[in-house]
Amino acid sequence: MKKINTFAISLIVGLFSTAVFANEVTTQPTTLSTQPPVVTAPATSTAPVNIQQVTADPNSVNINTASAAEIQDKLVGIGGKKAQAIVDYRTKNGAFLSIEQLKEVSGIGAATLEKNRSRIVL
Repeated sequence: MKKINTFAISLIVGLFSTAVFANEVTTQPTTLSTQPPVVTAPATSTAPVNIQQVTADPNSVNINTASAAEIQDKLVGIGGKKAQAIVDYRTKNGAFLSIEQLKEVSGIGAATLEKNRSRIVL
């Protein structure tokens, strides 16, 4: 009889504690938000990326940002004077909008432009 009483008491205590726990879980305050959840993407890099400077050809040159020395070094048939003329034209008139616009620079003609077309980046 003592075993039955011990079992019954254990059963009652177990049921009571389960009921109390269930009541605590269901009566927890909930906050209803009308705002959608904020979803953030993981950061991959904090370094800024400048797409214009990324080129496939190591001999290419951005004529809107390169120095006269870089232009002279990378373009075929362009010496120091023509390279400086490109920089001066860019300074006076603003960035080149097309590769064809290079023909407006003194000393640069169609033949020079065609030799260098694949090397020029805007």
